[in-house]
Amino acid sequence: MRPYLIVIATLLAFSSLAQTGQLKVFKTTQYINGNLHRETNDTIKIISEQIDIYFFNKHFYSPYYLPGKFLDKSRKNQTISVWRDPNSKKDYQQNWENTYTYDSSGRVTNYTFSGCFICSSFPYNYTVTYNSLGQVEQIFNSINSKDDFKFYYDNKGDIVKFEKYWYDKLETEIVMIN
Repeated sequence: MRPYLIVIATLLAFSSLAQTGQLKVFKTTQYINGNLHRETNDTIKIISEQIDIYFFNKHFYSPYYLPGKFLDKSRKNQTISVWRDPNSKKDYQQNWENTYTYDSSGRVTNYTFSGCFICSSFPYNYTVTYNSLGQVEQIFNSINSKDDFKFYYDNKGDIVKFEKYWYDKLETEIVMIN
């Protein structure tokens, strides 16, 4: 009897130390040329993180190019240029530039990367639109109009649906099931 009590006490001790969280299920639907290709479900344990754009980037690797943050009130109505090597010549062949444009609320409305063809990092120019609550509603790559990301929120501010379009065709849809 004593060995059973030790095992039970040990299990209870470990379970009380474990972080609590909620399991969320996400259904991913992928399309090729507008036709259904595959559906999968992913279960992710949510401990204390909000289900925002960075959550999708971390768990689903999309959208892949994001600014460090979308809101910086100290940057209202500014355009900031950041060179990879600020001490080097400002030359797109050997040095690359990120540019961030902010609106009157300090929200990123556009972010770009000049590109690095020799290192296989292509240029991008993303325009960001916000909904009436100030949440990112769409991120659109205006270079070749190839990437378009759309976000849908619940009343708690979590993203419950994410859509990725490739040249105006739905490529990936991720929906939070529970």
